[in-house]
Amino acid sequence: MGELANLVPSGGFGAVGVGGLLVMIVAYLLNANRADRKEYQEAIDRAEKRADDAARRTDAAEQRAEGLQQAVDEARRARRAAEDALALLERELHRYRSNGPA
Repeated sequence: MGELANLVPSGGFGAVGVGGLLVMIVAYLLNANRADRKEYQEAIDRAEKRADDAARRTDAAEQRAEGLQQAVDEARRARRAAEDALALLERELHRYRSNGPA
């Protein structure tokens, strides 16, 4: 209200009149409303930017997690293949030892 007090003449309403005072009040309120709407829109824009940034970070993290899961799956397949190869070699060795050289 400090800004509004500056608009009122120090001598009272005599020079401006009640109608003029009402016009000044309405103009003040419209300007304040415009400033509030602008501030509100800027706050929304900042919030949307933060949400977009968070979504990008989430997508990047999900892609990294998917890549890591694929690496784990590949390592498991390689381990299983190595275990299968080892089991085959152990069976061959056992058969070789049981039957002797051919």
